[in-house]
Amino acid sequence: MKRIEYVLDSAAAVAIVLLCLLITANIVSREFLLMGMPDIMIAVQELMVATILFPLASATAARAHIAIEVIANLFPAALNRWIAVFAALIGVGLACVLLMAGWFEFWKAFNSPSHYGGTFHWPKWPSRLLFVLAFVFFLIRLVQILWVDLRAAITGQPAPEKL
Repeated sequence: MKRIEYVLDSAAAVAIVLLCLLITANIVSREFLLMGMPDIMIAVQELMVATILFPLASATAARAHIAIEVIANLFPAALNRWIAVFAALIGVGLACVLLMAGWFEFWKAFNSPSHYGGTFHWPKWPSRLLFVLAFVFFLIRLVQILWVDLRAAITGQPAPEKL
């Protein structure tokens, strides 16, 4: 799983570099050539899917999501372990709903000739597929977090900080 997360993080980093290059090239071409690059908004929109969603699995493994520790520190450790289980359970439920919605959107876009307007007529399904893939790995990590936290809550042992 760590190798997959490394690939996803690297792909997100490449997408960020491509975004920077595309936006810079578009600004330069607008300023000096007095015309923008064709379909730049679509390209940026498609690259943002990988930029935002690909690091979700590794952020989950590192437990780097937003947490309110000021309040959590007031509770006893045993209660905090069960709160972590509850939070992971909610996360799994929400991720399943988002994954199903993403799958239906991908399937609809893949089985129809839908594409973006513009010069290149790019199909819509690749970004939907990237969304589904990112959420599959995110969900796998969330289920692992749920299992580890549930085991820690039952045994009374602290859960590991990173997976």
